[in-house]
Amino acid sequence: MESKRWDVVVFDYGRVLSEPPTLAERQEFAALVGVTEPPFFQLYSDTRDEYDCGRHDCEQHWRRFADAAGVSISPQQLTRIVELENRMWLRANLGALDLAREIKASGVRTAILSNMPPDLLCDMRKTFDWLDEFEVQIWSCEHGVIKPDPAIYRICLDALGCQPQRALFFDDRPNNVEGARKAGMEAHVFESPEQARAIVRAGLNGVLQIAR
Repeated sequence: MESKRWDVVVFDYGRVLSEPPTLAERQEFAALVGVTEPPFFQLYSDTRDEYDCGRHDCEQHWRRFADAAGVSISPQQLTRIVELENRMWLRANLGALDLAREIKASGVRTAILSNMPPDLLCDMRKTFDWLDEFEVQIWSCEHGVIKPDPAIYRICLDALGCQPQRALFFDDRPNNVEGARKAGMEAHVFESPEQARAIVRAGLNGVLQIAR
């Protein structure tokens, strides 16, 4: 009888391995850009596809956002926007990182699969030594495809040499979770490190020994 359900646990980055932006940060960001919050953050999310695919640089991305929002963004604003945006997403979720380390220590592999623009990824790599603790890291901007496109899940699974049914995936976005399920992975919407820990503990049938 197998003692564990999965060979690998795959984590999204934003709002999973990182803390979400605070309301105050979103409001500050919205004020800088010139769009109220809400609907600023929804529009911010809805206009990122080309940026996260690596086909647009930050200037092209924010020009696309400005066109959609009906605002203008000066070069001085753009510099401050990029600085604030990166600062918002450079806070590690220490609870999720602890869980990933516990999973790895138990003999189960870990990976990251994230929609990510190149500017933020560059700053992350300068800031977080712990990224290299994950055996495989799949960043959308380096592959030209974003979740929930089926191709990016296959890229991740192929890099791991893992069958879909042997992989567990956590993401904060339901559509990305559904994409992973369609790819054959077990996937859950990430709510908290405690919720994820309970799922992992149940699936690893005692292999993961977590004192909590």
